[in-house]
Amino acid sequence: MIKARLKELKKSFIVIFLVSLLLVTPQILNHSLILGADSIFHMNRIYDTYMQFKTGNFNYFQTNYGFIQSGRVVNAVYGPGFAYILGVILLSVHSWFKFQVITSFLGFFISGYSMYYLSRTMKVKRNIALMTAVLFMGSFWGTSWEINQNFMTWGIMLMPLVVVMGLRMIDADTEKFKVIPLALIVSFMIQVHMLSAAMSVVVLGIFFIIAIIKNDNKINLLLKCIFASVLALLLTFNLWGSMLELFTSNTLYSPFAEEDMAGWTMNISTGNYDYIHLGIVMSILFIAQILVVFSRIKEASLANKVVTFTGAGFLLLSSNVFPWKLVSEHFPQLQTFLQFPYRFNGFAMVLLLAGLGVTLSGITTISMKKNLEIGLMVGCTFVLYQAYDSLQHTNEYWNSNQPIVKKSGLTYSGHYSNKQIVRGFTSSDLGVGISMVRKSNPDYLPEYHGGTNDSYGTYDKKINKYEEKISKSVDKGTLKIKWTAKSKNETVELPVVVYKNSKVLLNGKKLTKKDLKLSTIGTPTVISRKKGQNTLSLSYRSKIVTNKRLIVVAFAWMVSLLIVLITYFKTIKIKLRNRPSK
Repeated sequence: MIKARLKELKKSFIVIFLVSLLLVTPQILNHSLILGADSIFHMNRIYDTYMQFKTGNFNYFQTNYGFIQSGRVVNAVYGPGFAYILGVILLSVHSWFKFQVITSFLGFFISGYSMYYLSRTMKVKRNIALMTAVLFMGSFWGTSWEINQNFMTWGIMLMPLVVVMGLRMIDADTEKFKVIPLALIVSFMIQVHMLSAAMSVVVLGIFFIIAIIKNDNKINLLLKCIFASVLALLLTFNLWGSMLELFTSNTLYSPFAEEDMAGWTMNISTGNYDYIHLGIVMSILFIAQILVVFSRIKEASLANKVVTFTGAGFLLLSSNVFPWKLVSEHFPQLQTFLQFPYRFNGFAMVLLLAGLGVTLSGITTISMKKNLEIGLMVGCTFVLYQAYDSLQHTNEYWNSNQPIVKKSGLTYSGHYSNKQIVRGFTSSDLGVGISMVRKSNPDYLPEYHGGTNDSYGTYDKKINKYEEKISKSVDKGTLKIKWTAKSKNETVELPVVVYKNSKVLLNGKKLTKKDLKLSTIGTPTVISRKKGQNTLSLSYRSKIVTNKRLIVVAFAWMVSLLIVLITYFKTIKIKLRNRPSK
């Protein structure tokens, strides 16, 4: 039994490994960087954590290296744990090209193996489980990290593991449902991408309701979920504590509002799988799965019904059938929190592919099963071809006259040729490229004096395109800005951001908010206290998320992971001990 299991894992590992390698091949062969829609924004986030590790100048809140050393807060409220993991990867390879290749490969592999694990958990036959994994890897969401550096992709890659936890909830044997694995998976989702985590909690909520109705041992299940929730709060304290402090003490600029939400919905299509087109393969598979389960609702297993109908619900929410125009008008908050309804599609895909595997595995007619497996294999080939072609096309930009794939929202610190931009991003100094090409996102900047209608333009003017001669350095987590004043009492506006809990010193003396004239996005205008060189020191002092509490969170992660590993190896040991002798 154990040998057969190991043999199966080896085969699945090889297939998923080779498909992952195939999908990163275009980038390797072109030796290219992909500067997509979200690349510059996330490169700045990751570069900041990379530099913290490299220099030892840690500051959990303040961005002292990324975003032109503006001191703005981003990582503390946006996937902080994962940003530091990516920073370690960048530190280990010291190259944007290698970083993209490695993280893209890991993304493909994780998505494939998590989908395979979900399918096998649902008793899907191995060959079919591998094909659903390949479909997931080659889908739009599978390739979205490499093409666009879309962070939600990582949340969707991990979604199969969330569904596994949900399935264990509705299992008749509540002992299979463990507290720590559930807490770890949900917590990691939160540390990666908050919107993905919110959607995952909705999915788990659906499974929980069904489990409470179905399960006889309701109190035990309820207590386990409560304990998992408490542990998840501890494991994610660094994020929700940061959000609590920042959002209660400041008024912050939100991500841009997408007023035309109805224009960003999924449509059934016969072409490729992209933002707003489901593609011919997924369109056929999803519709077929929903219709088959609906028509054979009495014969379908509970797990298949739950994943299929929940997936159908997400698919409906992602589509133009749902009245997004009306809903967004009545609930405008969705325009900044959700922005694009097509995001629901990633979760629909995970659930419907899992259900599809169960349906195909349940077919008993040999000829029909064989023909459907051949058809699914053809679908996999078609999806992989589309994915490879899309990746190849996108990678070709780097060696063309347009190395930047998506130029919207970008500004430049000077007039650069395409060759200069390429040299900047391939420089041994990883900060060169992102200092040349800058993103104008004002997300999470403080809003003063009622804000501004043009926060993007204001951010560009006061930070990205700042032209005064100043120097910046970092000392023990404190950002230092130096300039030379022509006379005493000369005023100067500096391209850094001040929040309510920021600590500001001018030439060693503390400045109060009354001493600072802050712009609508928090850039300070100060009075030089002397002729010649002046120094402003900027740091962030959190009242909630302290260094000691961050250590407690890190320790909780280590202990939780250690318990899971010990439990896993104990289980393997017991199985080996109980294995019948030949």
